[in-house]
Amino acid sequence: MAVMDSKLNKQAAALAALSVADSARLEKLASLAGSTAEHIWPAVYRYGFRDVEESVQADLDAQAEHAAGLTISHEDVMAKAQRMIETHGGQRKCRAG
Repeated sequence: MAVMDSKLNKQAAALAALSVADSARLEKLASLAGSTAEHIWPAVYRYGFRDVEESVQADLDAQAEHAAGLTISHEDVMAKAQRMIETHGGQRKCRAG
């Protein structure tokens, strides 16, 4: 339990020590993610601003693609895969060695 408290204390200290610019960056990132700075901070602390920003942007891009109807449903992908297996799965040729 002391190890967990130590990690949380380090995270809290790092959050309190953020520069004004980094605090604003964290707030903007949290807003984009639909979260709070306190909630998203552990990920930023662990992975860094750039990785979390890229992850949030990728999620926003995926949501926009889905909303625009540019995605394929899981069911459609699985049905196509099944058809490919049925069509090509039994067609292995044995090589004479």
